[in-house]
Amino acid sequence: MKRAAGVLSFLFILGCNAVNQPATGDFQKISQEEFLHQPFGFEETIDSFSEHTSPTFRIQKLLRRNKHYPEKTDTIYQFKYRKSEIFFYKTHLGQEFLLAGKILNKQIALTNDIRIGMSRTDFKHRFTDSLNFASDTLEMVGEGTKYTFIFNNNKLNRINIDNYFD
Repeated sequence: MKRAAGVLSFLFILGCNAVNQPATGDFQKISQEEFLHQPFGFEETIDSFSEHTSPTFRIQKLLRRNKHYPEKTDTIYQFKYRKSEIFFYKTHLGQEFLLAGKILNKQIALTNDIRIGMSRTDFKHRFTDSLNFASDTLEMVGEGTKYTFIFNNNKLNRINIDNYFD
């Protein structure tokens, strides 16, 4: 009986250690610049987003008058999965832009398997450069884009996406 209890205790301790280890998935460290170039790991178009993302998003189209040409109509595509939303803007000329988003579900992965629920330490190990956290928030800002990573209790809790174009 003591032997069985000893074996169970050993397995329990081994299991606890495994939980605290960073994920060892297939990823190579990248720079913040590389991340901002392709945060989803593929081209940021409506078709690419539809084809390459899992889980399956509900898509809603919203019409919007072009502010420069009021007679023209542009389209906003809302990709929604549970509490998460990603918005694309498509001009009347066919140009597409990732407009904004909020990611709250762990099923949505960014490049390098960055996802909600991962530890701050594991998140830091995905990048080659040092990350400048302001408390529980990290902002990565590139040309016309900003990704805000919000941590709660050292776990990634929310990702906000803000892009600008005119």
